[in-house]
Amino acid sequence: MGTAKHRAYSFEMKPTIEQVEKDGKLIWKVEACGLVRYHQQDWQARWLYNYLTRLYNCDETNPQ
Repeated sequence: MGTAKHRAYSFEMKPTIEQVEKDGKLIWKVEACGLVRYHQQDWQARWLYNYLTRLYNCDETNPQ
């Protein structure tokens, strides 16, 4: 068996995090590589954003 020469994740854009209003409430929107997730709790949004940012920074295919 050979080893794979590709990465499981490839990010074209750096992940973003912002507060948005949805259904009359302020919640967090985390977006990366076409993936959008909404979280009511601050710690959940920040954890996901930090995780996706670490993946983005490790990705050899995006220009740094």
